[in-house]
Amino acid sequence: MTFIRNCWYGAGWGEDISRDFLSRMILGEQILFYRKEDGTPCAMADLCPHRFIPLSMGKLVGDTVECLYHGLAFDCSGACVNNPHGKGLIPRTAKVKTYPVAEKWGLVWIWMGDHELADPKTIPDYHWLTDQKYRQVHGTIKLEANYLLVMDNLTDLSHAGFVHEKTLEPREIATASYEVAEKDDQVWTRQFVPSMPVPPLFTMVKGFTGQMDHWLEMRCDPPGCMITFYGVTEPGKTREEGWGTYNPNIITPETESTTHYFWAIARDFDLDDDAMSEAFAEGASYAFEHEDRPVIEAQQRVLNGRELMDMKPVLLQNDQGSGRARRIIERRLREAAAGPAKAMEVVE
Repeated sequence: MTFIRNCWYGAGWGEDISRDFLSRMILGEQILFYRKEDGTPCAMADLCPHRFIPLSMGKLVGDTVECLYHGLAFDCSGACVNNPHGKGLIPRTAKVKTYPVAEKWGLVWIWMGDHELADPKTIPDYHWLTDQKYRQVHGTIKLEANYLLVMDNLTDLSHAGFVHEKTLEPREIATASYEVAEKDDQVWTRQFVPSMPVPPLFTMVKGFTGQMDHWLEMRCDPPGCMITFYGVTEPGKTREEGWGTYNPNIITPETESTTHYFWAIARDFDLDDDAMSEAFAEGASYAFEHEDRPVIEAQQRVLNGRELMDMKPVLLQNDQGSGRARRIIERRLREAAAGPAKAMEVVE
């Protein structure tokens, strides 16, 4: 398995990174996260170069990380700034690998590739997570599955009427037409269904019954950034007159067979209703844990290290979104393998 290195991956929600150490594996590398005294997030390899002890076993002294084993201290740049032994001479090789990080949209992002290419302006737009016009809830799940399987699930609108029949969509959604568009390595899958039965989610949180116009859309910025637009309005009325939710889905490979999944829901209605926020959070957690997880992890067990497409799966019309996203990733990996194009480098 190879991963695209030169792109931004979600590392954790803002509150996950603090003055307490967080050790998290990303793209097969164990990384130590913490905040400096001024609140700036830092990321470095969770490994002391002296005797290879996890630095997360040590402690913070001001803004430096002190190794538990022999007290070597490293700053946020990875440089050793204190050797408490003898005359305090610092070996030239006493350095720790570091990673660019950025804090945006309520998340801390990490760049696993070339430092000079790490431009925070290229982080996909998730302004719904911080805009006060919306009410947000969010969470984190670790899935025992390859990130491509998770991406397939999230970019496939058609599974909702079956896997999430009781929580998100009636089966009628499967017969509705949809369109897929691709531009600048971004994939959109869009579905609009006029006068259909109210989705179960809006019956639960708003008590709606009868018929509603319904939109369901997915924006995918491969390899790991997605957002679902999901809402209803009275038949014939505009979206602005309806009730909309904006659902970031950010996936980060942990290893070849495990994935960090950062999910969120932002809504544009009933912003002061705390009970509704709890209902959204509980509903999302249930859908991910009890409906999506069993399916995706069962796929991983069946594949058992094999590539999905190598098994020549039957393809349906509704696989277009995930298929295009996979092709973008495959192309970028091929380009990286073919030459020195820094923006496309990968890690084995």
